[in-house]
Amino acid sequence: MRIILLFNEISATPTIDEQDVLSQCDAIENALRELKHDTVRLPCNLNLQLTRQALLQLQPDVVFNLVESLEGTDRLLPVIPLLLESMGIAFTGSSSHAILTTSGKIIAKQWMHQAGLPTPAWLTVTSGVWNGKRPARVILKAVWEHASFGMDDSAVVDCRQLSDEQLITLLETRQSSTGKMWFAEQFVDGREFNLTLLAGSAGPEVMPPAEIQFVDFPPEKPRIVGYAAKWHAESPEYSNTPRTFAFPEDDTLLLESLKQLATDCWNRCGMEGYARVDFRVDSAGTPWVLEINANPCLSPDAGFVAAAEMAGLNYTRIIDRIVRDALNH
Repeated sequence: MRIILLFNEISATPTIDEQDVLSQCDAIENALRELKHDTVRLPCNLNLQLTRQALLQLQPDVVFNLVESLEGTDRLLPVIPLLLESMGIAFTGSSSHAILTTSGKIIAKQWMHQAGLPTPAWLTVTSGVWNGKRPARVILKAVWEHASFGMDDSAVVDCRQLSDEQLITLLETRQSSTGKMWFAEQFVDGREFNLTLLAGSAGPEVMPPAEIQFVDFPPEKPRIVGYAAKWHAESPEYSNTPRTFAFPEDDTLLLESLKQLATDCWNRCGMEGYARVDFRVDSAGTPWVLEINANPCLSPDAGFVAAAEMAGLNYTRIIDRIVRDALNH
């Protein structure tokens, strides 16, 4: 088949996480060529007419959608799936509806709350009131951006001595300095898990669960997978947050619960292709859904690939299954 690798145009001064899409292109292109497909790379931006014309000229059988951001914001993620849907072109990963539902963290949390899925309490600048019980500690997050954007130790805030008005001031300060929308979420101080799902003939297949370990973190250091832990390979946070797939027998029931919750997220949100659901488990053993990630990173060293390989799937097989699922919709 002819498969277009559609990805977001890289800025003149790209960040580390922005450059990662090129690593994904390299790996996926090699896998597709191993599968005997013809591939063409197509960068895109907000000139949708130009992208549309290129797609009409290239006549792809499938588009591998690797668009993670447009014009410097993840908020525009649904635009490309909408374009492809309007053109009737098969593409990998989730629909525009599923991406819109999950990419905006407030929309996702509202949806999870309505669906009865456990998600930590939250506060936005616009509402000014807590959705859920007011917590003792919070973590400040960007509403639309991913890849742990702006997340460092200062993002975890003890708000027992702060009023909601003071907390909102902190959010407004971050919004002013970054040009992005922020919100406060209950900080669940516990274990962190990632569950990977891959579409299969009988529905989503949950790959072996992974836990992110926090090794030798000082007591005062927040246990989070911040920007440094994800992208700065020379940082202690990167080195001291390994993932593990090995669990004691005592975790069996917890892991089954996480698998069921991840499957519920997939089914209720109408996910397709591949996804990752991130959890925190508190000291009482209660799981909380942090994020539902449509079209997560497919770099060879990413958590998604590591989990699939633990299930016995090599990289080429992963890509093949994602492409085959795109043809079924």
